[in-house]
Amino acid sequence: MLATTLRRPFQKPKRNTAIYGQSLNRVRLKKKDLQKKLKESEDAKKGFTKNLEQREKKLKQMEEKLKLERKKASENLKKQKKENEELLKKITELEGRMDQDQDQDTEVSNADESEDEADEMVVIREKLKEKEEELADVLTLNNTLIVKELESNNELQEARQELIRRWESTSRAFIGVKRMGELDSKPFQTACKRTYSTKVADDHAVALCSLWEAHLKDSSWHPFKNSTDSLGHSKEIVDDEDEQLKKLKEELGDEVHLAVTTALLELNEYNPSGRYTVNELWNFKQDRKASLKEGISDLMNQLKQKKKRTK
Repeated sequence: MLATTLRRPFQKPKRNTAIYGQSLNRVRLKKKDLQKKLKESEDAKKGFTKNLEQREKKLKQMEEKLKLERKKASENLKKQKKENEELLKKITELEGRMDQDQDQDTEVSNADESEDEADEMVVIREKLKEKEEELADVLTLNNTLIVKELESNNELQEARQELIRRWESTSRAFIGVKRMGELDSKPFQTACKRTYSTKVADDHAVALCSLWEAHLKDSSWHPFKNSTDSLGHSKEIVDDEDEQLKKLKEELGDEVHLAVTTALLELNEYNPSGRYTVNELWNFKQDRKASLKEGISDLMNQLKQKKKRTK
């Protein structure tokens, strides 16, 4: 007789309602806390961006006003200098005439003329003194405006650096932060793959890239020469006759040479003494330095997009 095995029907384990409820409440509270922190973060970022936008607008207005005032002061300065030169010229002429009169016969008419010329010279000298005082005032005003303009430019740079420090986006679609003077490793990888097997190409690329990063940081290596453009402006350009650069081009090709010279030029522009990379707000779409206005605008767009996604 076959033994029959009785199987119990499957029963769902009983759920501890109290523990489940506590866990659910903890999850809800955590979610609520995260949402609150996210909102606070977004509000803080929005406030920062708005404050930065207002600062930029105010500083730009101040900059335009200072430029206009400096232009007026500069024109006034030129005018004062010209008037002073004319007065000095007139004094020189009168002194010359008076010397001639003294060398000639001392007749009454000549004496009268000399007396008139002497009176005229006194008047001119007094006028010249007044003009010199006016000129000193204009120079003081001009110097004050220069200092104010420098302070305004410094504030704009501070606002720019603050925006760079707070930048979170890693996207290079439009605006982002670029490390000026950083050596691009991709050309080294491409060059090494042409010479070495796939297994060792990457290792050689890393080693070569590290070597040239060390060369770039060496401030005693200065492969530049002065060049003057058609307007007579002098600037430093890379010296293609530098032995190290010539050897690099021969051994690793044009792309690696371009990567190294690009990093060199950026370091020479942004940090020639320290020779370390500097963060810059960059327009990757047009491959140029981005304006503060572009950075603020892009950051505002990021906030709007993030807000849409969280809804």
